[in-house]
Amino acid sequence: MPRLILARHGQTDYNLARRYQGSVDIPLNATGTAQAQELQRRVVELRLDAVYCSDLIRTRQTSSIILQNHPSDLSAKPTNLIREVSGGKFEGLTYDEIKAQYPAEQQAWEADRYNVPAPEGESLRDVQVRLLEFLEIVQKEQPGENHNVLVVAHGGIVSSLMCQLMGTDFNRLWQWRVDTCSLTIVDLYDKGAILSLFNDISHLRTGLPEENI
Repeated sequence: MPRLILARHGQTDYNLARRYQGSVDIPLNATGTAQAQELQRRVVELRLDAVYCSDLIRTRQTSSIILQNHPSDLSAKPTNLIREVSGGKFEGLTYDEIKAQYPAEQQAWEADRYNVPAPEGESLRDVQVRLLEFLEIVQKEQPGENHNVLVVAHGGIVSSLMCQLMGTDFNRLWQWRVDTCSLTIVDLYDKGAILSLFNDISHLRTGLPEENI
């Protein structure tokens, strides 16, 4: 089974404004570009056998930057299977705006995100289906137990993968904190997965969370 090296994309203006981003195709901002460049200097030291990214522009930009000058000469394979969780009508809104405009829907969604989607969005049950399909593809295309697979995705996707791989309730995905341009490493085995590194941002000097400044 391969080793998954999970990276979240760099910062966007929606991240900065704390707006629900979801499937909205927002590019990196200047901070996000700088974060990706800092991550590139970390990733260049890692052996890579394959790279996948979400098909949204913020992950494609991030993967392009972090693969610059990598000795593998790889490029990322975009796939919608690891696109960020769709927030439907919540997208583009802050948390306070969601509560004000969709109070009943927001309460039902927060109570059971695995089964209840945001209005016109997708549930975490839907997300789990496509993540399982993605994992099957990765294991088929990268069957070697020593293969390192870089996956450039989103906060909701990395935390959902943690729920799936570590056997935790998807409704508790909020407990997996995933910062922009962080690295998480999971080793996959037939009997389960081992979390070797989680939400590492030691390579970052730009756009750090307030508690790390």
